[in-house]
Amino acid sequence: MKKPSVALVLGDPAGIGPELVAKVLSQPALRELANVIIIADRQELEKGMTIAGQRFDYDEITDTADIRFTSGKPLLLNHDWSSRTPFDYGNASEQSGVYILETLARAVELTQQGITQGVCFAPLNKQAMHMGGLQHRDELHWFAELLKWDSFCCEVNVVDDLWAGRATSHIPFRDIVKNLSVEGVVDTIALMDRTLRQAGIAKPKIAVQALNPHGGENGLFGDEEQTIIKPAMAKAKYQGIDVYGPYPADTTYKAVETQHLDAVVSMYHDQFATALKMLGFERGITVQGGLPIPIATANHGTAYNLYGQNLATPSAFENAFRLLVRMAASAI
Repeated sequence: MKKPSVALVLGDPAGIGPELVAKVLSQPALRELANVIIIADRQELEKGMTIAGQRFDYDEITDTADIRFTSGKPLLLNHDWSSRTPFDYGNASEQSGVYILETLARAVELTQQGITQGVCFAPLNKQAMHMGGLQHRDELHWFAELLKWDSFCCEVNVVDDLWAGRATSHIPFRDIVKNLSVEGVVDTIALMDRTLRQAGIAKPKIAVQALNPHGGENGLFGDEEQTIIKPAMAKAKYQGIDVYGPYPADTTYKAVETQHLDAVVSMYHDQFATALKMLGFERGITVQGGLPIPIATANHGTAYNLYGQNLATPSAFENAFRLLVRMAASAI
């Protein structure tokens, strides 16, 4: 595997992000996987290392023209916050939201410029981001705007070797059915196929979930399986994608397990995500699926209540970093 360059962001500095970055980059074996450019306020990075009780050496730069990886150390591109309003540690705030948006935007910019091949960010908080000026319902669609990307995209969750995407995401439950379409389900299946191939899975096997109880019982409990989901699966198969189902939500995981399937496409946010988080909450990853550059993070939040206590478990963020490196390497 070629050694990629990765832009790494602390996420929300008022949460566990800086601590997680310190715990991951203090491991030599992880640091050696990629050339890392940390985009962060130096004081917040240092604070994260103090909280974690773990340190790593880095070289500080102030401009991308100074990027050199000759020392083998991570580089810190300092996003100085010292002259601005302090963060409200342990709480969502406008300051944190602005900082998150600014550092993530810089990370995306570096990857657009080809300086890095992907972005890995520590946990952030949507409330803080909205307080800081985010106009989109989530970071995925904001990333798409930054990248001027108008093709289909959706969040992809990963635990161990099991991947999951969804045809609808951050919308009210009452709006799910009216936002389902044959084209939307096909797009989700195709996106999952591409994303898994990018991660090195040569021929992904994808399960598709039904929407209604018992898979609709041939229309007795709803007809979306006949009118939307099965036609979408037929189109995906015609495109050469290996799809199975549709499986009722309460038996999907059993089908995945017995048939050794790689991924699940669900119809709404919590349909399979609940099972996935029960399977491995502290190992889960979120990939911003469908975008033209790889972007990944841990599949959990900022844990404001744990700030400063050195209680954050780094396994999910470590997994996100490893997967992001794999995906970034494929982009070289």
